[in-house]
Amino acid sequence: MIAKQPRAFYLIFSIEFWERFGFYGMQALIVLFMVNKLGYSDENADLLFGGFMALLSLLPCLGGYIGDNILGTKRTIILGALVLAVGYLLLSVPYIEYHYLLLPLATIAVGNGLFKANPASLLSSIYKDSEVSLDSGYTLYYMAINIGGLTAMLLTPVIRVYFGWYLAFLICCIGLVIVIVNFIFMSRVVKHVGSKPDFAPIRLDYLFLVLLMSVGIIGCFYWLLQHEVILSVVLILGSTLLFAYFIWQIVKAPAAEKKNMVFFLVLTLQAIIFFVLYSQMPTSMTLFAERNVQHSLLGIHIEPASYQALNEFWIVILAPILAIVYQQLRSRNIVLSMATKFALGTLLAASAFLSLSASALFAHNGVVSGWWLVLAYFLESAGELLVSALGLSLVAQYIPRRLMGFTMGFWYLCTAIAFIIGGHVAAVARIPESIAHDAIKSLPLYSHLFLQIGVVTTMISILMFAFIPLLRKLGRKPFVK
Repeated sequence: MIAKQPRAFYLIFSIEFWERFGFYGMQALIVLFMVNKLGYSDENADLLFGGFMALLSLLPCLGGYIGDNILGTKRTIILGALVLAVGYLLLSVPYIEYHYLLLPLATIAVGNGLFKANPASLLSSIYKDSEVSLDSGYTLYYMAINIGGLTAMLLTPVIRVYFGWYLAFLICCIGLVIVIVNFIFMSRVVKHVGSKPDFAPIRLDYLFLVLLMSVGIIGCFYWLLQHEVILSVVLILGSTLLFAYFIWQIVKAPAAEKKNMVFFLVLTLQAIIFFVLYSQMPTSMTLFAERNVQHSLLGIHIEPASYQALNEFWIVILAPILAIVYQQLRSRNIVLSMATKFALGTLLAASAFLSLSASALFAHNGVVSGWWLVLAYFLESAGELLVSALGLSLVAQYIPRRLMGFTMGFWYLCTAIAFIIGGHVAAVARIPESIAHDAIKSLPLYSHLFLQIGVVTTMISILMFAFIPLLRKLGRKPFVK
């Protein structure tokens, strides 16, 4: 599968690997950096990270539009990588102050928005005249994302221990510099592909407007991160308006489209539940790992932040296994519906938090074995493959093409709402500074939070399973199989 890929694939694989290396390296450290270095309370760190992740979800559609229609896909990739590099560089400045952190976070959110959608868009272009399956290319592309994240989450926490926070963030910046240099020097292998503007001389007036807009959005995001309540209100109002518009589109849609669109809407609301749980990995689960989990597995020292790498590890391991399972089921004429996958994925994620709550029963002096996190990440990663990894496929299968762009934006906005909610959920287990280093006192707070998450989500999962027969009727005839 690897040997048969077009030459341009390897460049795209490389830039996605290094971009994800930079992002996940930052994600592994940022909440602990806020709490341990800048003096944030658990609650403020969780809410700020939730707001930051919400902003990350807002701009990929805009970046994709800029790549497709204004600057060109390849130029937008370089611009996004440059903005990301600046964001990580700002994080690496020593003596960073409490509120100064908001500027690099806002910059990273804008850079991510410019960059995120365009490598996948470029990837689809290189297969138009190729005999190689696009499916295999996207499989390897998804692998690049997770291998880059796995590498960064193992490496940057170790660099932080031996060389400090700022060098660890500088390593993230270097990852983006590698993206830029690699893309410029190897651009010849993608000279034949791209969006329409890629093949025209660059419009300096367009470039100036995009840069001006980017600076303006960075300023806006900087302000919103200072006012978490206003950010939440803006996202809720925005999602409400888009939800109402989507309902209106359903009402006036032809009969053949109505059921599919209702089916998509129901599963999107279910996906929000999953993403709330997913957002706990860098927040409550990481703080739990630092305070109440043994920092070793099989006698090997594990940095608390590096436990997040288990998500990428299990994705890489489970994705091909799940593909084989699907194939075997299909050979027996058994096809799991999308509704079944979403319900099962949510139940697996709920089981992850129930297992973390149960770990408190086996604690010694307030500390539990790291194997409980291995189990929890296994369950949640399996759930991710059944929900998050199928999100864009859900759009492609059940949404008419005229609404595709709008619906992609709606999906990302729902993800943003989930991260805002997730920040508030994580803040429930806020640990007072007076007991932050007392494992015996902090463990019951985390155990109670994880139990609440697990029980509520299990009940929701049971309802999801109960409605599967109805949802099967709604989503019986996808537009694309």
